[in-house]
Amino acid sequence: MDKSLELQQSILRDVASLLGNTDALKKLHKYLNKLKKEETSKMSKAEKEEILDDIRDGLREAKMAREKKITLQSAQDFLNEIRY
Repeated sequence: MDKSLELQQSILRDVASLLGNTDALKKLHKYLNKLKKEETSKMSKAEKEEILDDIRDGLREAKMAREKKITLQSAQDFLNEIRY
C-alpha cells in the first residue's frame, strides 16, 4: 500500500477516535487552522526575489523621474489604462 495512503488512513483513524472529545477536537481544529495559515504564508525564495526586483525597478523609475530623466504617465492615464 502507498505510504501516503497509509498515512491518510492513520490520520483519519486518529481523528475518528477523538469524535467524542470536544476539547480535543477544538484543539485539533485550532492547530489545523494554524498549520493552514503557515502553509499559505510561505513564499518561495524565487517569489520573494521577484517582489524585491519589482520594488527595485519601481524605485529606480521614481528616481529617474525625480531627476527628470524620464517622464511618467499621469495618474489619470494610469487609471484609464488599468480600467480597460
